[in-house]
Amino acid sequence: MSVLSLEPLIRRIFEAWGPIAYKFRWMLFISPFILTIGLSLGFLKMNGLRVDDPSYVFTPSDARWRRELKIFSEIWPLNENRFLPGKSFETKRFVNVLIRARDGGSILREEVLKEIQVLNQWVSNNISVSTDDGRFNLTYQDLCLSYDWVCGGNEHIDMFLQRNKVGQFIDLSYPRGGNKDTPVYLGTVLGEVELFKENNTVKNAKITQLFYFLKQEQSIVRRYSSDFSYAVERFFLHYYKSNIISVSFAHYQSLQDGLGENAERFAPNFLVSFTTLSIYALVCAFCLKRKPQKGIDWIRSKPWLACAAIGIDDMFIMNACWEQSDEHQPVPVRMAQTLSHAGVAVTITNITDIMSFAIGCITDLPGIQLFCLYAAVSVAFCYFFQITFFCGFMAICGDLERQKRHCVFFYKTMSCISIADLSQTHKEESVFPANLRQFQRTKSTKTPKIFSAPPPDASFCGVRQNSAECGKVHATPPPVYQHLPVQSRGHKEPNGIVKWFGEVYGPLIMTNSVRSTASIIFLIYIIGAYYGCVNFREGLNPGNLVTKDHYISNYFEDIKSFWKSGPQLHVAVIDAPDLTSSKTREQILSIVAAFENTEYTLGREGTVFFLLEYLNYLDQLNVELEDTPKLWHHKLRSWLKYTGGASQWASDININETTKIIQSFRFSIAMKNIVEPNNHKLAAKLMRTIADSQPFHVEVYYEAFPFADQYLIILPAMLFNVVISLLCMIVVSLLLVPSLPAGFIIFVSIVSINVGVFGYMTLWGVNLDAVSMISIIMSIGFAVDLSGHIVYAFVTSHGDTSQRVVGALETLGWPIFQRLVSHFKPVCGGTVSSEA
Repeated sequence: MSVLSLEPLIRRIFEAWGPIAYKFRWMLFISPFILTIGLSLGFLKMNGLRVDDPSYVFTPSDARWRRELKIFSEIWPLNENRFLPGKSFETKRFVNVLIRARDGGSILREEVLKEIQVLNQWVSNNISVSTDDGRFNLTYQDLCLSYDWVCGGNEHIDMFLQRNKVGQFIDLSYPRGGNKDTPVYLGTVLGEVELFKENNTVKNAKITQLFYFLKQEQSIVRRYSSDFSYAVERFFLHYYKSNIISVSFAHYQSLQDGLGENAERFAPNFLVSFTTLSIYALVCAFCLKRKPQKGIDWIRSKPWLACAAIGIDDMFIMNACWEQSDEHQPVPVRMAQTLSHAGVAVTITNITDIMSFAIGCITDLPGIQLFCLYAAVSVAFCYFFQITFFCGFMAICGDLERQKRHCVFFYKTMSCISIADLSQTHKEESVFPANLRQFQRTKSTKTPKIFSAPPPDASFCGVRQNSAECGKVHATPPPVYQHLPVQSRGHKEPNGIVKWFGEVYGPLIMTNSVRSTASIIFLIYIIGAYYGCVNFREGLNPGNLVTKDHYISNYFEDIKSFWKSGPQLHVAVIDAPDLTSSKTREQILSIVAAFENTEYTLGREGTVFFLLEYLNYLDQLNVELEDTPKLWHHKLRSWLKYTGGASQWASDININETTKIIQSFRFSIAMKNIVEPNNHKLAAKLMRTIADSQPFHVEVYYEAFPFADQYLIILPAMLFNVVISLLCMIVVSLLLVPSLPAGFIIFVSIVSINVGVFGYMTLWGVNLDAVSMISIIMSIGFAVDLSGHIVYAFVTSHGDTSQRVVGALETLGWPIFQRLVSHFKPVCGGTVSSEA
């Protein structure tokens, strides 16, 4: 069934472009080099455009966490001399150390705690960095975020060492211990906790944390803090050893450094891939002599063109079309024959690739936007270079072939002989009959007029000699270009591989048994892909962003112990209501209860809230809860000032200095079961839903919300991009391939490949995240690439179904196989290098 198609128009345009490209071959060959040099000046700005913030790259540009973080940071900004751990989210210079007992036992044993204490003191007092002038050595005591000029010293280690003594005075229940008015939160310092059943206090724990927060406001101090972080990194990586404890750690720049190391490690991978692909392209560039001669055909081979086209896999198609053109015709005519067929196929693949990546830019994830933008522009340049630089280069190589010059060293290898002696041989060459057009080989006893042999007095280079007459043929102007019907083109005797595709593989796959087997295999493939699709998993594991041997990968594995139970959700009430009203207090307590009673929170035992502690204080004094300003303004402010947890409550409450009224306050809720990305996503969604449903302005924030926002958007973004891409690919395919059934086949191919990529990624343990979404976007373009080539060859051939299939395979089977291998080899080479 035929449809409105642009294919004839595009074919005629490229057919006309062939002689033009030949005429201006040297300009087309040289100009792209000049353009490349000019555009390469953009590398001078590369460092200024570098983006190394993972939270920017891998989370949506309009993500809710950005607004939430801004609100918390504006109300409770970082104060370097009034700093309490866990109360500020602007810390950009820190070191976090996770510690386990080397034997896998409890870290609360005395010998383990003493080892941790020694390590803590060493990091706090003995690791130093020099100032620029070399006059001073700065330790953690000089660079720390402090409270009233006193550095936090990881006091929980001393508390655990003295727990037998302090247990009489301080409740060590989990996750919130401490006195009535001075809570001590243990959920962030102990992981994998075992409790005493009778009183719910800590019995054992398998992991603990040490925190080192560093100054960052002044640029020079921020640089010294970074130097200190790297000094700690060197200490742990190269010097520290212990038979009692094992350590994993990270600082603020660890993930950025890991991503940077990935880029550096890509260099040898790229070298291996480039070398592998270069060797493969060169091997494919050499042609063998036709029977009965043997060896490499040093005239028809084009190694220099292959070198220039490394990585441009459409050149396999162009080379194949060049080889199928009539070698007895002038080079401009051969260029027209080559581009009339290859131009459409190359246009299909490049336009669909460009559209696939351009549509991929329609997402809120900056990482995907940047990748797809770069990819779309690079493919556009590839297409531009193919119809300019490579066309010009092919025309130059065609001249070398016409002059019978050596493909590597360019000297003439053949002598001039009379073509009249070869006229009978020429007449017996294989040509395409009308029923298969350019795709089927038969023996012809009559040469078509457009391929009639030159007159007997013509000559061409045949045997090595130095006669100057060889160039006379090329000194005359080429014949006037005329449109060449596709079905009238000549076809030389194919090489063995092309012959195998046409005479062995093509007829084989058309047998009923092979078609039935292929259908069964395809059905099994679809069933497996469908199973993977319905069981997909979302989430970007931060550990997968770095190599397995990078130190931060161990840190990400250990930190999951604290995601099981204990991380704190911060809840802020903005424009706080007046606490004098009992109704208002009940509403606030109902807000607290709403957050506490979910599958992702620990309940009241993990809540830290000044109002609850104040109510406990009033209850101890047997005070009647009157709705009076005296009780809820004056007495409350007095309690906040003099209670044991005064510093903690001061960091949770924002009081108007003029009116002395509470403007906003916050409390924290203990969370649990947020190890898996899907649970993390659902927890963030649930907490925000609860916040939005309250009568007051409530905001929530947790440090890992940026990852949750990516999980929330990744599936809708992927589905949107895939659907839009499919629609666009179908439109392009129908416009460029003149057949409605062919468009349907391309649609089925795209869908099956994308379903397979998505489904089998799940079965291979790959989650749906920003990285895998790029793979799905790329698979759309590749699906159109291969299916578009073979379907176009099938549609433009003639005969019954079997003959058209055989003709399509004979024409494009080998170059498509070359394209597949050209994709496969670099990936395998890079993988082997990476594993090594």
